[in-house]
Amino acid sequence: MKKLILYLFVAGALFANTGDAVRVKMPLLDIEHVLAVLIYSVMGIVIMVLSFIIIDWIHPRDIWGEIADKQNLAMAVIFGCLMLGIAIIVAASVIG
Repeated sequence: MKKLILYLFVAGALFANTGDAVRVKMPLLDIEHVLAVLIYSVMGIVIMVLSFIIIDWIHPRDIWGEIADKQNLAMAVIFGCLMLGIAIIVAASVIG
């Protein structure tokens, strides 16, 4: 175990000791990247809202009535997990 740690330190020192490479400092905020983030964020929010409207329209019960008025915790957890799953799918499709 000690030899493995020693080898890792030596390898890290060899890679870290390449001080001859020229480092170019990239700008922190680029206008194209900021616009892309804003466009994809708005697109993801719109898709999430539309998917919730469609699910609310298809579902036989009143979702907001069950969750807010009747304090149905099980329905709140189920629809929260459903929306989280849709958010993961939307994020994966927007990223890749």
